[in-house]
Amino acid sequence: MTNTTYNCQRNTQETMTWPKRIPINSWSSRIKPPVPRVVTFDAYNTLYSTTLPVMEQYSLVGKKYGIETDPLQLAQNFVKVFQDLKLQHPNYGKSTRITAKEWWRLLVQGVFQPLNLPREMIDEILTRFEGSEAYEVLPDFKSFLQEVRSQHPEVILGIISNTDPIMYTLIKNLGLYEYFQDHIYLSYDLEMKKPGKEIFEYALRDIIRKNPELKDINDLSSRCWHIGDEEVNDMLAASNVGWNGILLDRVNKYGYLSESFDRVQRTEQHLSIDKIDGNSTETYRQSILQTDIVQTSERTFVASNFDSLKKMLL
Repeated sequence: MTNTTYNCQRNTQETMTWPKRIPINSWSSRIKPPVPRVVTFDAYNTLYSTTLPVMEQYSLVGKKYGIETDPLQLAQNFVKVFQDLKLQHPNYGKSTRITAKEWWRLLVQGVFQPLNLPREMIDEILTRFEGSEAYEVLPDFKSFLQEVRSQHPEVILGIISNTDPIMYTLIKNLGLYEYFQDHIYLSYDLEMKKPGKEIFEYALRDIIRKNPELKDINDLSSRCWHIGDEEVNDMLAASNVGWNGILLDRVNKYGYLSESFDRVQRTEQHLSIDKIDGNSTETYRQSILQTDIVQTSERTFVASNFDSLKKMLL
């Protein structure tokens, strides 16, 4: 029988002890789950990572205009400005009839307060964050996409993300759009967001509409996987709708990948800082050192890199 251990875990969950650490070399054909039919991803810190911390990049651009700033101070400013803007102009400004680009202009200006910034400087920062100067697609994710395309073309790839349409420009500039073009589901466009079930349900209905052969698969939700860097919005949200959820935790911020499985409580402030503190080179270096996957429940898993996930899923 194939997938014996995986099915056993599914059918006798009460006998299992979670969390369970699974070494990379344990993913033989006997215990691997069935190859997914649908895999969706969060965008930021999953598809791509910042080359340098965001506020360091803001400061670098500022220097070109004679504006000297401390990136640490800008980072402190960011948390409040970001949270305030989400309240004042929800859904990246769509709710208050400003464009996403205008929303980001307000954020940049707010982070540098009380300085008055030249319009050209703000626009240069925004342009920088639409491409490879600010972001990098990490090597393990490139390899994962290429293996899906070459070895498992039946797997449908998509994006489910709480973000704005500037992401379309970014993923085109990073060479990612071709993998997802028909299956991109953004909170801005749909006016629904993770961790709500609605956005996952909408995405799956749309995927089935575009790929009607999926109607013939029994228990399709069990063959759907979502991968992202936030525990609640990604791993648990997917599990709550009957999918399999994977937390991509490249530097063990949540603690699941430690030897003791000690989970770290993360606040909204932590999640805000996560959006600006990445260094892709260092993040990748740390992530590939941890090759185990931790299964935290019947449908939830934690991994630090896509090489491990490739062994598990493909």
